[in-house]
Amino acid sequence: MPAAAAAIVQAAAANADKNAAAAAASTVLQVGPEGDESRTLSKGKKGRKKDQAAAAVPQKVYFPKFWQYQPQAHRFYSNIKIQMGVAGLISGNFVCNIIEKWIDPKGTEYAVVWKVFETFWNVMFTIELGLNMYASWLCNFWKSGWNVFDFIVVTIGLLTTFEVPLPGPFSMLRMMRAFRVFRLFKRVKSLNKIMVSLAKALPGVGNAFVILLLVMSIYAIIAVDLFREYGSHEFTVMTEEIDIVNGTKQIVEKEVTKFGYINIKGESVAFASGRSQKYGYEYFDNFGKSLYTMFQVITGDSWSEVIARPLLMCNSVVDAFGVAFFFVSFVIVNGVVLINVVVAVLLEKMVDDPTSKDDEDDDEESDDGEDEELQDDEDDDEESDDGEDEELQDDEDDDEESDDGEDEELQ
Repeated sequence: MPAAAAAIVQAAAANADKNAAAAAASTVLQVGPEGDESRTLSKGKKGRKKDQAAAAVPQKVYFPKFWQYQPQAHRFYSNIKIQMGVAGLISGNFVCNIIEKWIDPKGTEYAVVWKVFETFWNVMFTIELGLNMYASWLCNFWKSGWNVFDFIVVTIGLLTTFEVPLPGPFSMLRMMRAFRVFRLFKRVKSLNKIMVSLAKALPGVGNAFVILLLVMSIYAIIAVDLFREYGSHEFTVMTEEIDIVNGTKQIVEKEVTKFGYINIKGESVAFASGRSQKYGYEYFDNFGKSLYTMFQVITGDSWSEVIARPLLMCNSVVDAFGVAFFFVSFVIVNGVVLINVVVAVLLEKMVDDPTSKDDEDDDEESDDGEDEELQDDEDDDEESDDGEDEELQDDEDDDEESDDGEDEELQ
């Protein structure tokens, strides 16, 4: 009996060690910056990466006294009230620019007022940029494209405030002040989501635009060959003009040379563009003009009345049918099909939510971790059951041996 009791104690200790090892292997304890226990992560690739990133600390910090308030500055700058305040400043600056260009486009009537406002906005934005740089310095600041954009815009504003002379085309950089409103996209989540979706959709949209440009170029090349000489038919007409002869007004007939086309009745029709130029020369004289004309067609800007319909007035029914097929097919292919392809790509990227995908991946990993833990528990239970069965079998054998010994003694 003492041997059986010792075996039971040893089996229980072995099971306890196995359970402790399984629990330690299945979870990783993450400790917060204050030393308190923050949360427990399930094992997995993402969990290990997060633990490694949290454990990675800079080996050496220069000027520690200067950077000692960086965590507090980061919490202060990241506060939602501070971000909404900065968004209000950006909106106020944008409204101020609108009012300036509305009531004083030249900026000379209220020059002092606009100078005061511009100085105020630049000072506030400089303070905000300095706080952001201190809170996120160094790599975290420059890794963000929005921070780089803020730095460029604020720098240009300071150059304007101090009236730094810029050479040549660099003087146009002062107009970048109007783009300050784009900084709202960084702070308003709904607007930021749209910009991020547009940025991610650029590769797909770029491919769709390449196809659109290729099809448009094909039609432009064909249009140069077909319509370049249209409207170049030269003919003369007799016109009556009032002329002064010997101090009296007289009606004089003169021959005038005009350009146009011959209609289906064989009549010469004078026709010129709105700028009194030959139709073919203005719209389809070379590839550049033709490509821009086809772009006008795809936008729907008077393409039927100004561009297509004059070509339908030719002297051949077959040619008129070809013109109709040319422009209608172009509008269907480019203006309907390919434009909708671009819209579909944009919608696909905007509907996709990368945050939800990450959450699903984390849930799947946590579910896998729970399944592994349950499997380990089941294996431990089976081992413990086997150990108990073996112990019971040993007890039964011991009892049989003791009964046999008693029988022998009685015998």
